[in-house]
Amino acid sequence: MRKNLGKNAIKLMSCASFLRNELKKSSMDIQSQIVESFKNQTIFLTGGSGFIGKVFLAKLLSICPDVNAIYIFVRPKQNKTPSERIQDIFNFSCFEPLKSKWPNFHEKIKLISGDCEKVGLDISAQEREILKREVTIFVHAAANVKFDQSLKLAAYANVRAMKEVLELAKEITRLKAFLYVSTVYSNCPHSHIREDFYEPGMKAENLLTLVESVDEDVLNGMTPSLLKTWPNTYVFTKCISEDLLKRESGDLPVAVVRPCIIVPTVKEPITAWSDNFYGLIGIAVGMLLGAIKVMPGKPNNPMHVVPCDYVVNLMMASIWDLMQPKSPEKENKIAIYNHVPPPENTETLGMRPWYTK
Repeated sequence: MRKNLGKNAIKLMSCASFLRNELKKSSMDIQSQIVESFKNQTIFLTGGSGFIGKVFLAKLLSICPDVNAIYIFVRPKQNKTPSERIQDIFNFSCFEPLKSKWPNFHEKIKLISGDCEKVGLDISAQEREILKREVTIFVHAAANVKFDQSLKLAAYANVRAMKEVLELAKEITRLKAFLYVSTVYSNCPHSHIREDFYEPGMKAENLLTLVESVDEDVLNGMTPSLLKTWPNTYVFTKCISEDLLKRESGDLPVAVVRPCIIVPTVKEPITAWSDNFYGLIGIAVGMLLGAIKVMPGKPNNPMHVVPCDYVVNLMMASIWDLMQPKSPEKENKIAIYNHVPPPENTETLGMRPWYTK
């Protein structure tokens, strides 16, 4: 994997830095181009209940009060209706600064009930017509990030979902930007990952046909041979999703953001915030509690991690970039932004704990 930001991401991160710096300036006459680009836009967000989704919502609503509306795609879960889940989302502490600054921010939020894993996204005909007529920015951040999920579940959550959101995006009449949040590990079998598409383990159509026609026990037995050098079903299906996007997006204005391991925020919306104990976060908590005393690993291996608020800044900058006039040679070309830390800001697995320094 690349040990620094990709060239496209470097350009956009400078824009994201510009965004942060602009907001610090006392003069209200100077407005960020990125903030201005979201004015009067209507956004459809999948994955709004996830870690990235929550931080994206908190940031967008905090700095872009002139956004027209945000449609959040939510499915019923754990015996709760979509409306109850929306309320649960905004009860997280990351929204407290927003509530203090703008108590009526809920007025901008609209609910779309559905399920990414189902054919047609399980959206009602009436709500689909609303999206087709009103949406200008489509952010697809929904994914099943569990590494141990079955191939069938991963295929539905990551591949069939991509197929369905693309079909919806093509029906939207005023679409200015379609952003897909992938992962830099989608192409991890390669030693050097460029900001480009790579050949997947299999085509999306073949995978979906396979998981729908083969008994699940048989499919689980076949999975290791299907994955080959991909370490788990998550990254395997994310690569297939990227290939499907490349082949089926047509003339849609598309960009792909590929972050590495996402860790708690640095500053926005609040310092050191996370909503989960997945991956490195869970390991760190286990170490702090004394439950994890030894962890196998190669000491010199780099830890490629990025704070969630940095990823959200890049997402907003990439949407802004999609909405800018393009030269003929860049027209209809999908932009990809790899997001990993630079070498000078990368720790290794062999780093000493802070209390030994």
